Amino acid sequence: MDINMKVQPSFFDEECAIVFSFYFDQEAKKIGEAVIYTCEEVDCLKMDCQADSKELKEKVAYVEQFSIVKEYQSASMEKITHFLNILGIKKCRQRKIEEVLN
Repeated sequence: MDINMKVQPSFFDEECAIVFSFYFDQEAKKIGEAVIYTCEEVDCLKMDCQADSKELKEKVAYVEQFSIVKEYQSASMEKITHFLNILGIKKCRQRKIEEVLN
């Protein structure tokens, strides 16, 4: 399944998070979008930028929005996972999954 993915990153100081907005289309037809928050695992839970420990914390991604046409959900998630792996993020947790009707 050949789908196109566009990524728009942004940074949220108050949450110490990089947020990636993903947009998917196939042959110029929009098939959905996803929003992924990435941050240090402890900071994502506390929403606190102050780190008392100097130890290296693992980066984690949280799926905040995943509104993709059902038949494209698996291929879209594979593309997102591949993108995150390139960035060194191995954990991806899903919070919300929505189906988009045609």
